[in-house]
Amino acid sequence: MPFRSFIMAALLAAPAAAQDVQSWTTLLAQGPVDGKLLLWAELQPRFTSDVGRMGQFIARGAVGVRLKNDIDLHAGYHYQHNNPAPGVSSDEHRFWQQLTAPVVRRDNGFALITRWRLEQRTIENADDLGWRLRMLWRVQQPLNGPGTAGPLAWAETFVAFNDTDWGARSGFDQQRVFVGWLQPLGKRLNFEAGYMAQHINRPGPNATNHVLNLTLNRRLG
Repeated sequence: MPFRSFIMAALLAAPAAAQDVQSWTTLLAQGPVDGKLLLWAELQPRFTSDVGRMGQFIARGAVGVRLKNDIDLHAGYHYQHNNPAPGVSSDEHRFWQQLTAPVVRRDNGFALITRWRLEQRTIENADDLGWRLRMLWRVQQPLNGPGTAGPLAWAETFVAFNDTDWGARSGFDQQRVFVGWLQPLGKRLNFEAGYMAQHINRPGPNATNHVLNLTLNRRLG
C-alpha cells in the first residue's frame, strides 16, 4: 500500500466524534545571549488519549538576531515524533523561520505581540516537502505593572501552502486559541497555564482537542 494511502486510511478510521482531552508541557529557554544574538531551545511532550499516553514529542532549537524596536528573527530546526492512537507512528523534521514583533506596548505592562513562523516539513519515508505558515497574536495584561502576574490570551492560525504525499492539504490547517494566566516565578522565569482549544482540519471528521497547556519560560537575557 502506498505511504499516502496508508496514512489516509488510518486517519479516516478515527472515530466520527474526534475529540480528545490532552496535556501539553513546554520547557522553553530563549532570548539574547551576546548582544543581539538570540538562542531558542524547547522541549514539549504532549499527552493525548485523555492524557493517558504520550502521543507526540517535540524538540526545537534555533538561533536568531534582535533588530531595532525589539523585532526578533529566528531560524532553526524542529524534530517531532508522532505516535497517534489509532494511527501510524512517524518522525517529522522541519526547518523553520520566524519573526516576532511587539504591536502595542504600554507603560502598565500591557502588550500585544505577533509571531509569524514559516515551516518546511518532511516526514520520514515520504517524498514531499510541505510548506506551512503559522500566524500568532498574543495579548497579556499584568495586573500590577510590568513583570507581575496577569491574564494571558493568544490565537494561532495555521495555513498550508501545498498538498503532500504524506497527507498535508493546502489551505486552512488548524486553529489554536488559548486563555490562561502568566505567573512570574523570578526575574527571568515565567510560568503560563491555561486552556487551549485546538481545531484541526483533516480528511473526514475534523478534530477538536481540549488541552491543558503549561509553559515554563526561561528568558536568557
